[in-house]
Amino acid sequence: MFLPFEKMPSYSRLWIYQSDRELTSNEVLKITDILTNFVGNWESHGNSLISSFEIRHQRFLILTVNEELTKATGCSIDKSVGLMKAIEAEFKISLFDRTKVVYFDTENKITMTSLSKIKELVIEEKITADTIIFDNLVQVKEQLDSEWQTKASNTWLKRYFQNVIS
Repeated sequence: MFLPFEKMPSYSRLWIYQSDRELTSNEVLKITDILTNFVGNWESHGNSLISSFEIRHQRFLILTVNEELTKATGCSIDKSVGLMKAIEAEFKISLFDRTKVVYFDTENKITMTSLSKIKELVIEEKITADTIIFDNLVQVKEQLDSEWQTKASNTWLKRYFQNVIS
């Protein structure tokens, strides 16, 4: 059962899928239709999941489920993963590449880089301890609101700033 994203409780479980490129406005509209249909019919063992989604910054597809009444189980989660793989194929994007980091650059523009370039960007001070990154490891809606966009030093990237912070 679809519920508007803002009405989902703070403890709702979520999954963030990061596109490897910014989506066009037309793509966002099409994906919105696909996701609206999906969450409206998403079930776990025949029981409706109270769920929602949001597309942020034309790059992040966020699914959320209120598991208070019905838990998302392996099969229902597999269906959402299958949907995301279908979206990947249709729109020629990558949503499962966890080797990419998205952050706000020094001009406050959303930028993506590979993990292999992080150390170099830190040395060049293009990424600092204060750089705002998107931490896609958040697991509940409350964290999305408070921890998703956070300083690099507050995330797993902090190891790159150990000498700077201490």
